[in-house]
Amino acid sequence: MALPPALGQAFRMVAAELGMRSAARLFVRELMEAGGAPLVGEARDQLGREFPVLDFIAEQRLSGIDEAPLDPAGVLEALRGVTRLLVVGLEADCLDALVPRLSGAEVGLVTDAGGLDPDFRRVLANYDGLMEPVGLSELQRWAGRRSALLTFVYGTDGHAAHVSPSWLRVSGPDVRTQFRSLIGWDILGRPMTVYPRWMVETSAGDFSRLVGPPPRAAAPEPALASGGAGRPRLLDPAREAT
Repeated sequence: MALPPALGQAFRMVAAELGMRSAARLFVRELMEAGGAPLVGEARDQLGREFPVLDFIAEQRLSGIDEAPLDPAGVLEALRGVTRLLVVGLEADCLDALVPRLSGAEVGLVTDAGGLDPDFRRVLANYDGLMEPVGLSELQRWAGRRSALLTFVYGTDGHAAHVSPSWLRVSGPDVRTQFRSLIGWDILGRPMTVYPRWMVETSAGDFSRLVGPPPRAAAPEPALASGGAGRPRLLDPAREAT
């Protein structure tokens, strides 16, 4: 099966309304169902350099690497005590997991396109009033000692972090001192492998809290049993009960 025509244009349109990671997961899943690994690999070869998050998600799928778990627990912990949250950047999967659990907090989404052109009215309609649009000129109203800024981080090496260009427009020195917390949510778990087009680089130290994916559970080590006079042998799991 060949790649659908104008796939890159379609991806950009979806990414504008869902976010790069959310759109990449959707496209890779659909391509895998339509044509398996060969089709995903072809899409990666054709579009990976233009859309590095798509390249990252496709690489993980083709390599059999588990995706970074999308668990908002660490973000919720970082937001404890916050009554106003201003989100910078758009990732529908992440917001779907986080926003309904922010009971008692006022939540706003900065309506800066960050290089894409989303229809923010349609985006916000999906949250049934749980988030409201916030223009760059309205940031002061959201500031305060119980207010926080949150953005999505597309991989970090512990020193540099890649974020939406909107973050640099919002998190300048004159703004950061007016918010209790500046939180980065690393939604990839490791750095991208191609040039991070559509993103900008910031220092990981600029965040008061950088939340990564929860650690994956370690695989249990096989039990040892004595093999008589010889060296210890590994138990065969299928025979351990006998």
